[in-house]
Amino acid sequence: MDTLSKLEAQGVHILREAYKEFKNLVMLWSIGKDSTVLLWLARKAFFGHVPLPLLHIDTHYKIPEMIAYRDKLAAEWHLSLVYGENAKALAAKQTYPDGKVDRLTCCKLLKSEALKHTLSGEWPRYVFDHKLGKYVREKNPQPYTAVIVG
Repeated sequence: MDTLSKLEAQGVHILREAYKEFKNLVMLWSIGKDSTVLLWLARKAFFGHVPLPLLHIDTHYKIPEMIAYRDKLAAEWHLSLVYGENAKALAAKQTYPDGKVDRLTCCKLLKSEALKHTLSGEWPRYVFDHKLGKYVREKNPQPYTAVIVG
């Protein structure tokens, strides 16, 4: 068995064990290269089905085609896809592109704060509804107890 196959097998094993051990597990998906490889590995670990939710923190500054790709895969692969955001910062235009905050503050607000409050269930989470083909607000969000990141 070559090195890459060994690493893949180890990754599959870790994903299966994490799924077995943690009650409210979620996997972050930024739509980037690393997290998309992790998604592919999760599909391999669970024979094409990903039994845990994927969480995307939406800054509303991704290229529109990336969001379309995210939603296309969610529909085609029947993924449990959840997204969160910092709606207050976005509404108040507390962003670097709007000129109200520096880059680090923008990243903290749109990524770090949104992630923290979305994971805890304090802020609204939106889940992809496969019957409607769109996102709906999650009712009674429970805190995630473990997070897989790539």
